[in-house]
Amino acid sequence: MTSFIVASAERCIGCRTCEVACALAHVTEGAEFNPRLKVQRLDHLSVPVMCRQCENAPCVSACPVGALSAGKERIAADSSLCIGCQGCAVACPFGAISVEVSAALPPTIVKCDLCAGREDGPACVAVCPTAALEKMSEAQLAALQKQRKAATADRLFL
Repeated sequence: MTSFIVASAERCIGCRTCEVACALAHVTEGAEFNPRLKVQRLDHLSVPVMCRQCENAPCVSACPVGALSAGKERIAADSSLCIGCQGCAVACPFGAISVEVSAALPPTIVKCDLCAGREDGPACVAVCPTAALEKMSEAQLAALQKQRKAATADRLFL
């Protein structure tokens, strides 16, 4: 299983600091403001939506040229292989991947890469003022599931 970032809607205040940090962590010359996550807002709720680094990622299967691949920790994107077909974007059930296409530049795959190579981990997690974002591993997820199941059982049988 890969690692991924869990977002807490209860803690998110919709400030979009995570979006800015993400975009700044991925700045390249001539690039536009392109965060790899998007904060979604409803009337009384906001939460960042980003790549879930799926174990059997449909985006990887949908890519006809192998520009996306499943690694040990994350789904890796290689824009140099991308032909701009948008198959990955259509296949993603979370709407967390896009392909930026412009006439002057080759296609660019825009998806969360868990800030690979960044020593301090994902920039969005580091800057969130309410700690609404957390990078999780398989073991941490299993512990959280166990905790939530126990809490649900306690509520049902009290």
